[in-house]
Formats: sequence, C-alpha cells, structure tokens
Amino acid sequence: MLRFNQRLFARLDVERFFYCVRPYYKPYRVGRQEYRGANAGDFSGINELDLLLGLCRASDPYYAQLLVEQDAVHAAEDQARLRACMTYRSLMDEFLAVIDSSSGEDWFQANASAFLEVCGLFGQTAVQHHDLLVKRFIEAPAARLEPAHLAGLTASGPPLPVLLRSLETLRDLRSARRARISPPGIATCSGSGTR
Repeated sequence: MLRFNQRLFARLDVERFFYCVRPYYKPYRVGRQEYRGANAGDFSGINELDLLLGLCRASDPYYAQLLVEQDAVHAAEDQARLRACMTYRSLMDEFLAVIDSSSGEDWFQANASAFLEVCGLFGQTAVQHHDLLVKRFIEAPAARLEPAHLAGLTASGPPLPVLLRSLETLRDLRSARRARISPPGIATCSGSGTR
C-alpha cells in the first residue's frame, strides 16, 4: 500500500480527481432509487485490521459510532466478517495477556517483533494516506472553492471540516499516536496508558 499510495501521489492529477472522480463517490438518484459510488470506507477490511491488531476497539464510543455509520454501506458479507471481528480478542490483547510470563521467551520476542512491525507499517500507511492523499486531493482543492460550493461536498454527509477531523482521528488511532484533540473515551497505545 505504501508503494501504491506513493504512485498515486506522484501521478494522479489533483484537479481531475477532485472534479471528475470524487463526485462518483457521492449519492445520486435514478428514479426513486438512490445509488452511491463505493469508496474505501465502504469495505470492512481496514476496520477488521483496526480491530484484530487492537489499534481500535469496538467498545470505544467514537469508533463504535463510526462502525455503526459505515454498517449501512457495507456489503452483507462484510457486515458479517466485521461483526465476527468484534467478538475476537485482538492480537495486542493476546500479547498483553502473556507479557509477564512469556516476554523473555524466544517465541514471544519473535512474534511480538513481527506484530510491532505490522502495526508500524499499518500506521505508516494510515499516515501516508491521510497526509499525502487526503490533504492533497481533497482538502487543498476544497480550500479553493467558493463557500457556496462547499455544501454537500462530501459523499458521507458531514461537512468537510467534520469529515477531515474524523479522518485525522482515524489516522492517529491507526498509527497509535496521541490525537491532537482526543475525542473523549478513546484510548490509543500512546494516548492514555490504558493499553
């Protein structure tokens, strides 16, 4: 993903994406039916990774609300997989459960090292996606619009500043860094010391 994101950043035309591709994510009507173009948030895979790694928790009020909002656009099989992930113990919790008794053992060291490497790459991808792609292809062109054209800009409904704050929070959760303004009740690895 890091390589693909970098390629998008280098080759994708900002104006063409903003004015020609981005509108396909927005809902549109055909007769009485409303359709919505798919975007990455419509697939549960990233949320499954959030939960299985333990970087986000379905019990966090903020993240739980995000899952509820996304559920409406997930395919039925994605909904089932995501609900199953909510019942699993995360890899982070599995490591924390045995850290006192096993941290000095070779198997623990090797697997914990691999786990932390995966978490680091996952977080790096989240940061790269937000800081390179969202800022360049959504936030920057939107800043050049007249205020009258900002209404209804996003596909997911909330005004752009609200959506951007939400995406920043997800970036911070996925990269296990303290959010600049942490929503209440959210614990990250570096945030509150509760994990």
